Amino acid sequence: MIEKMVQETWQKKYFIFQFLFLCIFQILFSQENENEKQVKSITLDSQTATLLHQITNATKEKERIKLYIQLCEILNNSEPIKARKYAQIALELSEKNNYKKEEAESLKNIGVVYQLQGNASQALEYFFNALKIYENIKDEKGIAQTMNNVGVVYQGQEKYEEAQKYYQNVLKIDEKVKDEEGQASTLNNLGDIFYQQDKLDLAFDYYEKSLQLRKKLAHQQDIAVSFNNMGLVYYAKNNYKKALYYYYQAMKIDILGKSEINLSSTYNNIANTYLKSEKIDSSYIFALKSLSLAEKHNLSQELQESSQTLSEIYTIKKNYEKAFEYQSLYLMSKEAQFNEKNKKKIENLQTSYEVEKAHNQLALQNKKRQLQDLIIGAVSIGLGLVVLLALVLLRSYQLKKRDNNLLSNQNTEIIRQKEAIEVKNQAITLKNDEIEKRNKEIALKNHNIESSIRYAQRIQAAMLPSKKQIDVVLPNFVYFLPRDVVSGDFYWFYQTEKRPIYEQVQVGEEVIQKLIRYENEKIIFSANDCTGHGVPGAFMSMIGDSLLNQIVGDKGICSPELIIKEMNNGIIEALQQQETHNRDGMDMMVCVIDMVNKTVEYSGAKNTLLYVQNGEIMECKADNLSVGGWQGKEFKDRNYTKYTLSFAESPLNVFMYSDGYQDQFGGENNRKFSKKQLRELLLKIANEPMTYQRSILEDTFLSWKGSQMQMDDVLVAGFRVS
Repeated sequence: MIEKMVQETWQKKYFIFQFLFLCIFQILFSQENENEKQVKSITLDSQTATLLHQITNATKEKERIKLYIQLCEILNNSEPIKARKYAQIALELSEKNNYKKEEAESLKNIGVVYQLQGNASQALEYFFNALKIYENIKDEKGIAQTMNNVGVVYQGQEKYEEAQKYYQNVLKIDEKVKDEEGQASTLNNLGDIFYQQDKLDLAFDYYEKSLQLRKKLAHQQDIAVSFNNMGLVYYAKNNYKKALYYYYQAMKIDILGKSEINLSSTYNNIANTYLKSEKIDSSYIFALKSLSLAEKHNLSQELQESSQTLSEIYTIKKNYEKAFEYQSLYLMSKEAQFNEKNKKKIENLQTSYEVEKAHNQLALQNKKRQLQDLIIGAVSIGLGLVVLLALVLLRSYQLKKRDNNLLSNQNTEIIRQKEAIEVKNQAITLKNDEIEKRNKEIALKNHNIESSIRYAQRIQAAMLPSKKQIDVVLPNFVYFLPRDVVSGDFYWFYQTEKRPIYEQVQVGEEVIQKLIRYENEKIIFSANDCTGHGVPGAFMSMIGDSLLNQIVGDKGICSPELIIKEMNNGIIEALQQQETHNRDGMDMMVCVIDMVNKTVEYSGAKNTLLYVQNGEIMECKADNLSVGGWQGKEFKDRNYTKYTLSFAESPLNVFMYSDGYQDQFGGENNRKFSKKQLRELLLKIANEPMTYQRSILEDTFLSWKGSQMQMDDVLVAGFRVS
């Protein structure tokens, strides 16, 4: 037992030391990575220019074909349209000269471009055609590479049995020709197949075999990939200690190799593992590191994963504002990824158009130049024939006849090419129509989303009490400003009728109901702040409005502390929070006004009431308990405090509010407005007419906010009784 404790302590210290060392190492080399990134871009352009120059100067056809294939392999990730064009040229030249190996390589490279573009059916067609040629010429290396590509396509389509069959065949060939690098890659692919099918022990065995070969070959980045995959297996088995061990091995290699793109994914794997282990602070550190690298290198997938992890962390910490912020980042990155894919499709269509157009223009110019050269040659020959007419009359006739035939053939060819250009222009027009159609589809989707939100705004506006309804009963104002189109803040108003109160009386053997008095009319005014804002907050406000109508209107409950208690139980039941542990709810302020007894009864959840009487501003502290939301075992039947204020001797100005007004950033120093400033402002305007009070609150808020973004929904309500 003691040895185990010592060993665990040593391992913790080892991880901490290793983490600090790797962080320092990463900082030292971060600038160097930026320089390498620029060099890599310049190198790619330089390689392309060099190969194009070599193609121009190449004297042998086979040499030109191989150079076109190299161009395709360099450009297939960055410029797929150009890559496919060069591979197509190589294919046509190979077929023309009957170069079977080069023909197969060209077909395979076209398949790779389609695979990277996500066109699986086209990719498989070219791969199978290439595979037939490789098998006919008995090129085992080409067979292995093409079978591996087919396996990757089937794996992406979740056809795991077909993918496994091809990978096994590739492994046999790699072992036969002693290609250890190919063996390592294929073993890793087989591990992926079994991992995706939840065959975790088999997956780990293949990953481990791949790792041993990669260590032998000293391919560091591939070794890091293997460690990450082995960590994923242990993560899936809920063995987080083992998972962290392999992730840390991958992290060390990624940092030493300055591979920040792979490092972003590794950091997020570590963050998720710490999150599952309930080590929230450690998870937070690595999730931030992953997000930073994802933003630096514009990695959309890693940006989604790290922002999702941070949202979960802040949810656990009960920092719902931050959780919502990172959840929004996650949704925006998903939307950006969707828009980026559409943008790439449009750019590819546009690039195709520009390439075809430039190619056609260049071909037309070359033909015109050839025609001009022929005409000049013909004129020169004619002048020479005039001088030598007597000696070479017969020869002159033959030359003219030959030249005329040549010009006729070339004119025919020009007409044919002109027709071909017109056909291509029609195809380009169709592509432009397709681009316009996609843009219209995107615009229609945006319009439908905006229309739905506007409709939700009209529904919420109809739910809120009208100004006329409240003005008839008591002097008041409501300053209501949603952050988005719809709001998570809402206010509620209700006026009860006189109700008879009975008691049971024994008359002989019968028990009868005897009227003893009537209960006074009550006015209930409530201001509420739901979890979140925008559409999620609006849904909560609809639930809150419905529950208040049931509690007061149907059940007849008119005491503020009981209204809030019933609201708490109603939200818990409506959202099934006892089973789901959902944390959504609201902060509430409820005032019940009795005009006969000259009293205002108040109860509050989180939000404190402010009131002004006899020139002083005072407060009634709210209970530090939200309404609804899972907060442990004892979260039902919460009890709330009731305060009673009297306005029998002097008028009373009462103010209810959400936290949106006081938490707004602005002013000269870009700081929060603060509760203190709000108290001072309310004291200053308390005795002014209600419409003027609202106007001052609105002008002050907008002036303070200035050009800053509105942080939250804003609700301030006030009334005066005397």
